[in-house]
Amino acid sequence: MRKVFEVELASEGGCTELTLPATPYAMLDALEKLWLANGEKPEWELLRTHEAGRAFRHLDQRNGSLAELNAVAQRLAQLDKSGLTIFEGLAAMEHKPLDQPFPLSRLIDLVYSTDCCHLVEGVVTDAQLGRFCAENGFVPEADDLSDAAFALLDFERIGKQFRETEGGIFTKGGYVQRHDELKQVYQALDLTLKKPDYAILAELPDGSRVELPTPLGKTVVEEPARCVDCAAPALNGLTAMRSTLDLLAFRLAELEVDGELAKYKAVLAATGCDDIAQALTLADGLDQYAFDPEPREPDEVASGHLKNLLPEEELTALLPNVVLYRYGQALMEQSGGKLTRYGYVQPAVGPVQDIVREQTQAEGMSFA
Repeated sequence: MRKVFEVELASEGGCTELTLPATPYAMLDALEKLWLANGEKPEWELLRTHEAGRAFRHLDQRNGSLAELNAVAQRLAQLDKSGLTIFEGLAAMEHKPLDQPFPLSRLIDLVYSTDCCHLVEGVVTDAQLGRFCAENGFVPEADDLSDAAFALLDFERIGKQFRETEGGIFTKGGYVQRHDELKQVYQALDLTLKKPDYAILAELPDGSRVELPTPLGKTVVEEPARCVDCAAPALNGLTAMRSTLDLLAFRLAELEVDGELAKYKAVLAATGCDDIAQALTLADGLDQYAFDPEPREPDEVASGHLKNLLPEEELTALLPNVVLYRYGQALMEQSGGKLTRYGYVQPAVGPVQDIVREQTQAEGMSFA
């Protein structure tokens, strides 16, 4: 699915960027990276648009939710060039004052109502519209005119009359005219963010999609498959044989039940994993890593380390006299640990990269 928006999400605990439309797991993962407090909602800011950008110059970025914006992006990604042109025309027909933003709820109704309009491509002036109407039988008085008499018609006046009567509008892509009432989609749309029933959603060579893991007792057809939505979104876009993805999906489901999915995602981030076989190896070797979800900066790594070593009285006396940030950096370099958006991860023995290299070499796989 093509990109539509890029947004920055922010909270009191952090920030991250997200490309929309986003899959369910990608949305959940982005929120996890924000370390939201109970009841806190993420703030978002539109960084750039890839589709129908002019319709979003006055987008309401204060009151709309991330789920609403993603719903708009999902629909825009499904529209072809003509549909995008019609959407821009519908947005322009709203006649909003320049200082009044579009509510996302209204944009959802507009983006789902493109089939309620006609588009005359390439017609961008009253004169062009008038000629089109006259040539296509919409002006009965012009039907029997000679070519010479036809050329003398005031096409601009004809086009203006049609445009004003129909309430149509010109866009850069053509003339948009509404022929039916807009759909009221927003009220019926379920925007609740839910964890999917699958661990991996895979796309097959024929374009169809299957949910993994495969139910027990059902045969797995061996064929290439691409991960399009995964409980560990870092793996989205990677390809493997379907049986390998199915095995990884079973492991991800187990990690979710065991409460170790965040640790796994941290390990993926720390190792820069970009291969499904390596991802499966890492899932089977999580006990070789230590994980702490709390630290977000090197100084927090340092203070956590000291709390585990010293009694409270000594810690209280020491902390004001230690440059925690540099001490934390030194600890991370010594242990091979890395800070990720999920927390702090470090190998039980040796640097993270050494462990992964040993595991992958033992299985005959290359390590990037």
